[in-house]
Amino acid sequence: MAPTLYVKYGSRLTSGMAECFYDRVLADPDLAPFFEGVDVERLREHLADFLTVLTGGPDLYKGRDLLEAHRGLKISEADFDRLMVHVAAAAEELEIEPEDIATIAGAIIGLKDQVITA
Repeated sequence: MAPTLYVKYGSRLTSGMAECFYDRVLADPDLAPFFEGVDVERLREHLADFLTVLTGGPDLYKGRDLLEAHRGLKISEADFDRLMVHVAAAAEELEIEPEDIATIAGAIIGLKDQVITA
């Protein structure tokens, strides 16, 4: 039996990915406005915990339901697609294998109806 992605990559895929992803998003002039006045350090922790669950680790996620967390933010499909570019770029920077990036991206894309609110 193959190890989960959580076991395979450990904190590189969880906290490392959360750090790298938010660094990229906050530098993106089209996406940064979504995070004005938001505790990004808390979001980094939530994302790391979320990625832990998403990649087969223990259920550490204590954040809000995704739909509730994104309600009212008016996130469009184009915004979501742009976020996915940053997900892939962050994973590549962290040397996650391409097939594993595709698996992670597929899992996140499967949740897009809970994120797109526009």
